[in-house]
Amino acid sequence: MKSKIIGKKQLLVFALTCALGMAVFVNWYYTRSENETNNSPDVTQESNLGEAQYVGGTNVTDENDYFSSAKLNRTKAHDEGREHLENIISDSSSDETAKAEARAKLLEFSETVKKETDIENLIKAQTGCECLVTLDSDSVEVVLPKGKVNDEVALKVKDIIVSKTDLSADSITVIELNT
Repeated sequence: MKSKIIGKKQLLVFALTCALGMAVFVNWYYTRSENETNNSPDVTQESNLGEAQYVGGTNVTDENDYFSSAKLNRTKAHDEGREHLENIISDSSSDETAKAEARAKLLEFSETVKKETDIENLIKAQTGCECLVTLDSDSVEVVLPKGKVNDEVALKVKDIIVSKTDLSADSITVIELNT
């Protein structure tokens, strides 16, 4: 009787399947519409056919479009970067040093994505407004909607970022969306 041994090919297929599943989840998470996240499917039609309005009667603004498209673009860039690193790891012609560096960068990359998401969720919880966080190794940029940036909000944002990262308050930039 032949014993079953898990080979390199099976491990590679499993790892790629897991990576694909994670990419699909991240894509779904960042591309959900506001109606899905707020559980308010009621949309009214008043002035323009196809123009969405929330139950409160406010139009979907350019700010929401900006944040949605920016998060979608960021997710696509993250997916491409992750795929590139995974290709290096799975390429049989790559040397072990390159594979080790790619694994370390992939781990760092995953931690950065998680921190960005956690920071965005905390800022939204503290300020009640949508935001976009871009985290680099030595700086953070936060984009907030027009009219939402004041000293109190900026202080909350900086406190959240300082508590979640090893960066100082001087390396944090809060930007007001200008639409």
